[in-house]
Amino acid sequence: MASQASQGGEPLLRLQTDGPPVTATRIDFSQSPLADHYSPYFAMVIDNLLTPDECAAVLASAGSDWKTLNKGESWRECEQILSVSPEWANALSQRLAPYLPEESKSLRKGDVLSGHIAGLQNPKASQGASKTVWKLRGADERLSFLRYRPGNHFKPHCDALYSPGGGEKSFLTCQIYLSDMPEEDIDGDGSGGETRFWPSRVGMGKKKKPEDQKDETEQQAKEESFLDVKPKMGRASVFQQRMLWHSGQEVKHGEKFTVRLDLMYEHLFEKPSR
Repeated sequence: MASQASQGGEPLLRLQTDGPPVTATRIDFSQSPLADHYSPYFAMVIDNLLTPDECAAVLASAGSDWKTLNKGESWRECEQILSVSPEWANALSQRLAPYLPEESKSLRKGDVLSGHIAGLQNPKASQGASKTVWKLRGADERLSFLRYRPGNHFKPHCDALYSPGGGEKSFLTCQIYLSDMPEEDIDGDGSGGETRFWPSRVGMGKKKKPEDQKDETEQQAKEESFLDVKPKMGRASVFQQRMLWHSGQEVKHGEKFTVRLDLMYEHLFEKPSR
C-alpha cells in the first residue's frame, strides 16, 4: 500500500490523535449461533475506524447523484453512487491496514485462513519451485456508496469475488458505516439496517417438489439463528466474500449510509523459505 494518500497536497485522512480509540474485534463464529456453518470463517468489526468528520468527508466525496437499485422482485432496494477514486481508496486502505490480522494479508496454500478466504483453487498454482501467494494490495478504486431509506433492504446473498484482470482478485469486503441510526422509537422498535450473517444457503435455490416443502420449512426454521452487526458511524465490518451469507436488514427508521470496498489481492509467486 502507498505510504501517503493525499489530494492537492493535503492528506485526505490525517493521523488520529484524539477521540475514542480504534478497537478491532474478530468475530468468533464458533461461539455464535452459526458455529455449525462458519466456525473457521473470517469476519471482524473495527469500531471508530473513522471519526464523524471523516465519515462526513468520505460521504461528501460521492456527490449527490444517487441511482435507485431495485432488482429481482425487491431482492435489493436501495440507492447507490459508484465513485472511482484512487485517492480515497488509498486513504481508506491505509487507515484500515493496521487493524487487519497479518494472516489475512498473505494467503498461501495450507495457511490457516487461506482455504476459507481464497478457496482451495486460488492458492494452488505453482511456477517451478515458486508457490502462489495472494498479497493484500488495498481497496479497489471503485467505491460503492449506498443509501438505505425506510423499507430498503438487501436480501441474503454472498458477495462476488471481483477480478478486473492483471492478476488481481478481491477476497474481502469492507463495509464502513457513515451514519448512525436513530434510537428505538416510543414503541421500543429498533431502526433496523443491521448487517446480518445467516446460516449457509448452499444447495438452496433449486426448485423443490411439492413433497419437499417440509424440508424448506425446516430450513426456514434454521434461519432463525443469525448474528448481527449494527450500523454505527465510523464502524467497519470486514468479512470474506466466499460462501458467507449475509443481508442488509430492512431500515425501519432514519437513513443508513455506507461505503463498500473490495479489498484486492495480487497474485504473486514466491520461493519457499529454507
